[in-house]
Amino acid sequence: MLDFLNIFTKQRRMRRAMEFQARLLNGLELTSDLTRNWTDQIKRVVREASDICDIPFIFVLLPLDTDRYSLELFWLHAPNAVLREKADARIRQALIRDPQVLQQEKVAKVPGVHTSALSTPGPAGPDSIKDILTRSFHLETPPLTGMVGAALGMKKTKNSLDDLILNSILTTVINVVKSVSAINAYTREIERFATRDPLTGLYNQVAFWDLLEYETQRSKRQNYSFSLLLVDVDNFKTLNDTYGHDVGDTFLREFSKILKVSVRKGDIPARYGGDNFTAILPVCDEEQAYAVSKRIIDSAREIVVTLPDGTEVRETVSIGLAVFPSHAQDARDLFLIADNMVHQAKTTGKDRMSFPSDSDDVAVLRSIGEKNIIIMEAFSQKRIHPYFQPIANVKDMRYEAHEVLTRIITNDRVIPAAEFIETAEGMGMIGKIDYQLFERAFAIARDQQYQGKLFLNLSPKALIMSDFMPTVRKIMRDYSIESSQIVFEITERDTVKNMGLVERFIQDLKQDGFRFAIDDFGAGYSSFQYIKTFSIDYLKVDGEFIRNMLQKGKMEKAIVSSIAALAATLGIKTIAEYVESAEILDEVTTMGIDYAQGYYIQKPAPTLTM
Repeated sequence: MLDFLNIFTKQRRMRRAMEFQARLLNGLELTSDLTRNWTDQIKRVVREASDICDIPFIFVLLPLDTDRYSLELFWLHAPNAVLREKADARIRQALIRDPQVLQQEKVAKVPGVHTSALSTPGPAGPDSIKDILTRSFHLETPPLTGMVGAALGMKKTKNSLDDLILNSILTTVINVVKSVSAINAYTREIERFATRDPLTGLYNQVAFWDLLEYETQRSKRQNYSFSLLLVDVDNFKTLNDTYGHDVGDTFLREFSKILKVSVRKGDIPARYGGDNFTAILPVCDEEQAYAVSKRIIDSAREIVVTLPDGTEVRETVSIGLAVFPSHAQDARDLFLIADNMVHQAKTTGKDRMSFPSDSDDVAVLRSIGEKNIIIMEAFSQKRIHPYFQPIANVKDMRYEAHEVLTRIITNDRVIPAAEFIETAEGMGMIGKIDYQLFERAFAIARDQQYQGKLFLNLSPKALIMSDFMPTVRKIMRDYSIESSQIVFEITERDTVKNMGLVERFIQDLKQDGFRFAIDDFGAGYSSFQYIKTFSIDYLKVDGEFIRNMLQKGKMEKAIVSSIAALAATLGIKTIAEYVESAEILDEVTTMGIDYAQGYYIQKPAPTLTM
């Protein structure tokens, strides 16, 4: 009878232990409340486990960082001082026996924190502890090693079932701790990436602006100057195109290390984006900022990235400097001026720094910087839009083509290309703007089933860029645009040093069906050089000649007539720009011009006129 009762009791305890574990695991929902209040979950385990066996406490040892650990003991009832000391000693002995968790010399330095699982007073804790069962655990992501344990009290004799029950309890505790640790580590990584650049480990653009605003306000309150450095890697696109993005990323990582050690202690370096870096230098005047900038430039020259074939890759940087409050009264204006100084450093030779001098008009610099911001924001927010201006055949006034014009659309206005295109070129943004423009224009042409020609403005240099035509061809394929519909208008925005190379590209593209026009013909020497060198299909007569024909008289008419005659002899079609009245249209028709474009024909519009 006694054996039967013992067997029944064991089976009942085992069933209760299994139900206990299933109940806890089923109730383990990985919520934000659990990650914040995981200690409450462990207290719950202690309370429910005490119904099954005599467990005075459960403990959890977790790493806080590389050098610090947390040891927390969860008691069913608050222990007296003697019992706390005994428990601490037993746990530390267990830690010493398992050196993979914690090195012996660190064991004594871990502070123990004792908490009670019950808020209401209970019976006095046990006089002693019979045994402690421990389990170490390892987590690969994030890498983490810790230990959990449960104590067995003195109320009854320990048997094999107790070990089984304690192991079941510890399995539950480990599941809670590992899950919470993983979520906390993941949350910390999210928070880190919210403020840190993943490639370099520096502050990112979001954090930079918060820190710049903070430093601006602190500078105002405490009445001191601080400096802002904007750093651009010179020729970084060429480095990426030539050697690949892996080499580019390697250089950025190496430069970020240089930037960290080149600035002063307490300065704030950041990666603004791409190959653009910044550094906020608190309590720093122009002279000190110059010294820091020189260190950065000199150190950057020493960076060497060695490729597998032994090739050594080197780069330089350009730096723009602005000082608060000497050059600006708020964070945004300070950034705009420093950004303009970067462009000045690049245009005057690169591998140098630039800062506003006495002769610089800070208001003008701010205006240029504001344009830079507008262009960057327009591109990133996809606010580059095409406007289409018809080109009419003067014989029947039928629209045979449209010129695609670049516009930036803001909340309150439409910004024409004349206001930003030069700045965009100086920023190196013109190619990216063109791609976004072409994509939108081709999408509209496809949707309207447009079959006419599209005149696209570009500089001759764009044609020989390694990625320009492959990108344009891909966009054309995506939107079912034929090469016979495209007319590239060559402009004189860039000086072409290798005319022969451009000539070969144009010949190859013409064989594929593309056509070419010279824009603003007659306005400069290069126009005649282009017509001599390249195989051109259209001449667009400079608008100043057309607009002034009626007011100024013979000179303009003679020039337009000569261009029309020359083009007819060469088999090239002519287009008159700035046709703004019926009288001008009559004049250009009389002179033998083939096509007309201007406000009299139609103003630019966001849709194609069929």
